[in-house]
Amino acid sequence: MIFKKRSFKNLLFDLWYRFGKPPWIIDQAQPDLIAAAEKGEVRGPTVLDIGCGAGNNAIYLASRGFDVTGVDVSAKAISIAKQKALEAKADVTFMTLDALNIGSLNKRFDTLIDFGLFHNITGDNRERYVLALSDVCVSKGQLLMQCFSDQAGEYDVYPHWYPKPMSQDEIRAYFSEGWQIEWFRLGFVKPTQKYENYSTWLTAMTSTK
Repeated sequence: MIFKKRSFKNLLFDLWYRFGKPPWIIDQAQPDLIAAAEKGEVRGPTVLDIGCGAGNNAIYLASRGFDVTGVDVSAKAISIAKQKALEAKADVTFMTLDALNIGSLNKRFDTLIDFGLFHNITGDNRERYVLALSDVCVSKGQLLMQCFSDQAGEYDVYPHWYPKPMSQDEIRAYFSEGWQIEWFRLGFVKPTQKYENYSTWLTAMTSTK
């Protein structure tokens, strides 16, 4: 069987969740999201966590009173997220769904969060993804996006297939239509203990559609 590039990558993520533990799964929300929520920078009441993985960010936001839906292409990740939500007694809706198909939700959200997905999407799929984001965000709604930053050199040591860091100019170019960028903040992804923190851009933008 021959897999398209995107489908093959999705399969690899699912296998990673089934037979290992991705380095970004730290059994708590990412520090950059916690900081944003504590500053009142997450709008509500409805939030869509795209590429939610094991659900830690979504569960954290639900604990703060947000109405949260989490989607991920990995069925195993969603299974883990549902179990975590059950244990935490958190009311979160989790479902298996490719990020490029989020328009099928037929629902719009006040805030979208993407913590670590955008830099994994390549080629024309990035444009498709940006359009899909507009389909599920309310007018004047918000996107909080965390992706690898070009401000640090640690990514130079990783293999060629590793997600490439992004500049502010690249992010502005992809979101030049339908979005107003409010601010950039240099932050980090906190991984499991055997890995170092990854430098990131946390970007806040508002839908203009």
